Amino acid sequence: MAADSFSSPSNAERDSERESMPRMSFGDHLEELRRRLILSLVGIVAGTAVALAFSRDIQAVLYRPLLIVKAKYGEPLNMLALGPADPFVNWLKIGMISGAILAMPWVLHQIWMFVSAGLYGHERRWVKRFAPISVGLFAAGVLFMYMIVLPIVLNFFVAFNRKFSISDSPPHALERLLLGLEAAPEGDGEAPLPVLPTVPVLQADPADPPPGSMWINQPARKLVVRSPEGQWSIPLTDPKNQSAVSSHFAIKDYMAFVLSLMLAFGIAFEVPIVVVFLAISGIASADVVRDARRYVIFAIVIAAAFLTPPDVLSQILLAVPMIALFEAGLVMARFVERRREATS
Repeated sequence: MAADSFSSPSNAERDSERESMPRMSFGDHLEELRRRLILSLVGIVAGTAVALAFSRDIQAVLYRPLLIVKAKYGEPLNMLALGPADPFVNWLKIGMISGAILAMPWVLHQIWMFVSAGLYGHERRWVKRFAPISVGLFAAGVLFMYMIVLPIVLNFFVAFNRKFSISDSPPHALERLLLGLEAAPEGDGEAPLPVLPTVPVLQADPADPPPGSMWINQPARKLVVRSPEGQWSIPLTDPKNQSAVSSHFAIKDYMAFVLSLMLAFGIAFEVPIVVVFLAISGIASADVVRDARRYVIFAIVIAAAFLTPPDVLSQILLAVPMIALFEAGLVMARFVERRREATS
């Protein structure tokens, strides 16, 4: 039978290769590790330089899910800078972490090259296949977090904050006495309503309104006034839907939350590669990994708790895909082992 992309050398060929291949000394391994670390750091520095040049654009992309969720609930769309240097520090942090994410394909390549230095020829062929797949899985993890997990998490937190409603009950007699409040005046009947001006409600801002124009932008929930200098607007809120807690997020806390989740999901999506590599290299067969499933799942739950911010929802949204990816890697490892047995 002709060998295909999933085949590997026979046992006799592998034994012959082991006998003929010189072993790397401990010092050689340390030197290889030093070389790969230096190359990884060079890639991270280069990625950081590129990311810093586009840090504001990256920041706008990362803000977008939050702004969409806040607009849904009529929350203020601006972010908070709690310290004078927060915007600048945030710009640097986005550049450095985004640079690390951008350089991750290069870093993963260096990791695989370091691993392959201590492997045999037939195992190195698998490393060449795993390297691009691991890069794709890392990118898939980052996109999965940004496109699916982040909107779910943000919507949950903003909606949860809005559960704290404002009480509209008037002060009772004891509160008025303690606070020195006067009793509410009793009405003498309904007074006639004055004639109120009408403001047009539009679905979008007009193209070229004259100065002095005023309208309500319904999708944006804002009142807009056109002056000779430009347009001015104020956000509008529903008095029946006001919340005691407004979701104002500090820029440094929000960015640390998002970027840490991106790294966590990118790394977590490497689980299938690890499972298949353990089986191919002979470190742990698919049956051994399957028998240790309960311990692996426990380790995944612990890892999700460490990799994500301290909230249960983020941990669950990371742990569940990791378990699914572990099972997918186990299926793939069994498939590869069967193809190996068939071609041996």
